[in-house]
Amino acid sequence: MRRFRRPLVALLVALLVATACSVETKDFDTLFGEDFSVSALETAQSSRVYDRNGTLITELRGEQSRQDITFDQIPELMYNAVVAIEDERFWDHAGVDLKAILRAARSNVGAGGVSQGGSTITQQYVGNVFLDRSEQTAGRKIEEIFMARRFEQRYTKEFILERYLNWVYFGNGAYGVEAAAREYFGPPSCARQASAADEDDRECLKVEELTIVEVATIAGLIQAPSRFDPHSNYDAARNRRDLVLLRMYANEYITEDDYAAALLEPIDLVEDVSILEEEYPAAHFVEDVRQWFLGNPEFGPTREDRARLLFEGGLDIHTTIDLELQAEAEAGVERVLPQFLDDGTPNPDAAAVIIGTTAADNGHILAMVGGRDFFGNDDDAKFNLASGSGRQAGSSMKPIGLAAALSLGIPITRVYDATSPLVVEKVCGPTWTVRGGTDGDSTIAAATTYSRNTVFAQVMIDISPARFVDMAEKLGIGEGRIQPVCAAILGTENVNMLELATVFSTFARQGTRVNPVYVTQVINNDGTPLYEHALESSSVLNATVAAQLTWALSTAVSYGTGTRAALDDWPAAGKTGTAQNNADATFAGFTAQRAAAIWVGYPQEQRPMLTEFYGEKVQGGTFPALIWHELMTAAMQGQPVMEFPTPPASSTTTTLPEIPEEAMVPNLVGRKLDEETLLLLEEGVFSIEGVDVATWNHEPGTIFFQSPAAGSLVPGGTPIIVEVAIEPELFPIPDVVGLTEADAKGVLATAGFGVAVEFLADPDGGATPVIGAVWSQSPEAEAEGEELAIVTIFVEPEPPPPPTTTTTEEPPDE
Repeated sequence: MRRFRRPLVALLVALLVATACSVETKDFDTLFGEDFSVSALETAQSSRVYDRNGTLITELRGEQSRQDITFDQIPELMYNAVVAIEDERFWDHAGVDLKAILRAARSNVGAGGVSQGGSTITQQYVGNVFLDRSEQTAGRKIEEIFMARRFEQRYTKEFILERYLNWVYFGNGAYGVEAAAREYFGPPSCARQASAADEDDRECLKVEELTIVEVATIAGLIQAPSRFDPHSNYDAARNRRDLVLLRMYANEYITEDDYAAALLEPIDLVEDVSILEEEYPAAHFVEDVRQWFLGNPEFGPTREDRARLLFEGGLDIHTTIDLELQAEAEAGVERVLPQFLDDGTPNPDAAAVIIGTTAADNGHILAMVGGRDFFGNDDDAKFNLASGSGRQAGSSMKPIGLAAALSLGIPITRVYDATSPLVVEKVCGPTWTVRGGTDGDSTIAAATTYSRNTVFAQVMIDISPARFVDMAEKLGIGEGRIQPVCAAILGTENVNMLELATVFSTFARQGTRVNPVYVTQVINNDGTPLYEHALESSSVLNATVAAQLTWALSTAVSYGTGTRAALDDWPAAGKTGTAQNNADATFAGFTAQRAAAIWVGYPQEQRPMLTEFYGEKVQGGTFPALIWHELMTAAMQGQPVMEFPTPPASSTTTTLPEIPEEAMVPNLVGRKLDEETLLLLEEGVFSIEGVDVATWNHEPGTIFFQSPAAGSLVPGGTPIIVEVAIEPELFPIPDVVGLTEADAKGVLATAGFGVAVEFLADPDGGATPVIGAVWSQSPEAEAEGEELAIVTIFVEPEPPPPPTTTTTEEPPDE
């Protein structure tokens, strides 16, 4: 052994001398001068997404996972493990460990030069960050040595160790000890991230929770992350961990008892999940946040710049979502509408949005259910049913028409002929036949309570489709989303639940519109604010109009079509909605502090839901109203009871008989709505309102549902709403060939048919086909349609752009 010592020392000295001149010619004053700051060296770091309470939802990252932390946030146990295995004389040397270099050189003397082994932590850092990593020469090694010594002259050991432990790669995309701790041992157990107001609080970090076994495992990865990957090479990782434990014991970082106990423990890892497969809560909402960021020019001039900032900028993104309420919302949907029936048959899906309307959460999206499972295997699992293209909202759109009418000065007590069917000639294009009313006349107020189509069709004629669209967009529906067709007031146009919840939150604020908010604050990696949400609002309805509208919608919940949505402790207002063919059902409503919208249907297709509600049709007053009740009960916890504005004064006065404080509701189910039934209701104790429901499942004229339920003890004077079975009508299918797509959809929907649209060129269209027109339908016109059948219309699409051609010109003659 001794015979190699002198030649190796001589070789090292010779190399130092040979390269000294070239190294010293480097302008180190420029590299490490006053203008140089190592902290300015940016590294790609994951961005973190938090809920409204500071709970970490997930990290957004590209191929790298990184979260820089300060030295005082790194446990002594962690950096001692790294020092023990990588550079045990780190605290004593001045950047270079000559003993380690000589040891490495002896083991590799046959290689013909100085080995890359024996590098200190400081050498590893400066050699990889500041020098050409691909150059494996003795000259580069000596350059690294001189740079390491200068680096240690300028910076403290603690600062160097902090930079190293945030930079070094631990495999599986994890850079730095915090990312490695989370990659191999899971998220931190602490519930909250320190807020900006709690500057003394420590961050929620996994590295602070690691055991001796875990820090040793992580430290062992540095030399060869792939070879010692505990996911794929467990035995090699454990052997390497045991070596780290030995070095920690030898350097007196752990006791003999600690060492002996740690050797016996396994390495308990979290499941190895790829970035694309990592699951986290509120995933549909988080995806919307991601798209919001990438589409916002405040964060960069191009989408590529914004993506780089989002996935590599180490941002803290504070959102409006409440994870506790989100969990309650998802559980509430599942309670009311389980994913599968007992026999394995899939149920319809649901979408939901809850928006805050108080000063503390104005416009904030508090919960968003975008579908059953964002991480499921279905092709459309990641499609957000709550904020996507949307579906028909049915009569949930009528309050928009009511708002427009009241704003024009049409009184809520105006009386219309509510007889069904209603035939409108020419005003709305071809003959418009509307069904769904009552015998005789009805005020707009009563038509809102009991959702009478024929009344609202006449309201649409009085206000005009253009005014309806204008009011819809002012209240919260996206611009251009609704076509100015008469049937739009009956909900034939597609809207999503985020838009509908925004509309009803405007009602909740008594006519003030606030756009939905996803993110309240974005903080840069250095702690400075990058984005702060600023509240913007606009007045859409005056106080009188808003109060009248709220009163009318409250009656729909109290004793109208939406009684299943009624809350036990808080006044509520809302509106049911059902597509003509029962393929879509909605309920949207509000209290004084919250607004929510619910959709139920089959995502893949407009499939009529004729028996899914316990053998009955799914309507807005069934599953959607029940889900709304569940979700809003959770959302209102802790909120005070706030009454709605006083309803408008009645134009007439009525002397009522003495009403008892409370009475028991009689059982009306199974009875006919006739004089004998009415005798069960003592004058002044109860009133009754019948709603006709077309169904084959009950004898015509029979009451098959009532609210409140029989046996309920309720205040005297409470109205009882009953659903009365009527025999469904079969109507001939209208002829819509030649109409525009929007007109055809309106005609078919108001005639009681669902609509499927196929964009397909007419093979017989000739040279000048009519773009956007219906050229065929199936079934054909005048055929007797089955109950609530779907009619497919074939629409002439836009022609494809002409192919781009390039020509090459002959060069001119010389």
